Amino acid sequence: MRTCIACLLICAAFSGCANAQSPVEIADGRQPESWLDLSAWLTRPPIQQASTAARAYWLGQDPNYEEDVRILAIADGAFTQPGSEQQAVLFVMSLWPRCCPKSGLAIVEGDRLVRNVAFEGIAQELSAAPDLDGDGHDELFSIGSFGMGGQETRTLTYLRFGAEGLVEQGSTSIFDSTCAASEEGQSTAARVLARPGPTFMVEQYTLATCGEETWEPVNGPEPLEFYAPSGSPYVDLPVQAMGH
Repeated sequence: MRTCIACLLICAAFSGCANAQSPVEIADGRQPESWLDLSAWLTRPPIQQASTAARAYWLGQDPNYEEDVRILAIADGAFTQPGSEQQAVLFVMSLWPRCCPKSGLAIVEGDRLVRNVAFEGIAQELSAAPDLDGDGHDELFSIGSFGMGGQETRTLTYLRFGAEGLVEQGSTSIFDSTCAASEEGQSTAARVLARPGPTFMVEQYTLATCGEETWEPVNGPEPLEFYAPSGSPYVDLPVQAMGH
């Protein structure tokens, strides 16, 4: 799993990025998913606190709850407090049902758990981007991959923390392939870029033949709009000071 896909090379740090004119890369569907062993995070007190609260929540929601706790991805940024040094930690509590694993997102600052969110959904990666809308909070993106019947899809979801909690700003497909089902299948991918505002752009690519490694551009950058869903799967869980 990637800890961060956002290319922040145009800025030495998050401060000052709001005035940058060059676009920031949020995600590139042409890049295969990488894997990092993040299991050491399971022993950290804030993650143990987050998983304990999540366990109690999911046990109350599902009598058939089967636990399989894993740390999937980590991204760095100031997500809930301007100027802070935080980590967004994506974890899963149960892999079942396959369509919508019981997952969590913890915001950790040092050894302190700042926020703890439970949700059902497909997410395995995180990407962070410098504050795009000027509110002092860095933006957060999750990427979820799902395959069935020889078709694989990968979806980018735009998230942000506000006064109302974790809010989903919308999602877009960044990879779709039917090559696992047939040699005549097709693969398409998208590269998503952002500028302050925020404004988003997308570049589309395709593979002419399954098994090839060279992606052919379909078009240049085009505007991309994220549309917030009518409902939210995110539930804030209680956060208590350590030792209480």
